[in-house]
Amino acid sequence: MMLKVPLKRPKPFPPGINDNMFPWATCTPFVDNKRAMLIHRPRAVITFTHMKMPYISVQAWCGNHFTGDDKFTFLDSIPDGGKLLCARCEIMATQVGLPSADELNGQHVHLGKLLVKRTCCQINTN
Repeated sequence: MMLKVPLKRPKPFPPGINDNMFPWATCTPFVDNKRAMLIHRPRAVITFTHMKMPYISVQAWCGNHFTGDDKFTFLDSIPDGGKLLCARCEIMATQVGLPSADELNGQHVHLGKLLVKRTCCQINTN
């Protein structure tokens, strides 16, 4: 059984601007971008056409936004032993009343985040 959750409706555009954009009403609760390090929770998904080719635009609860044609896998549960779920997405989604990833997955889901760290000009504090 595939679980779907309602998505937030995008803000309306002026007439004529979004003639080639089609917002999704529902979506699976998780999206895996094969070029990203974390699994995210989608907030809004739009299918649009550019030069007669269809593309998908995903906005995650953490604020990340990614666009493409074949790099997304929509998941109804987090696979074991793979990527981590974005911690910021989980916090933001549960704050607005969506079910937690643990509830959706039926078991504990490991959360993670990316850390920006300087790798040059190390300062020795000794």
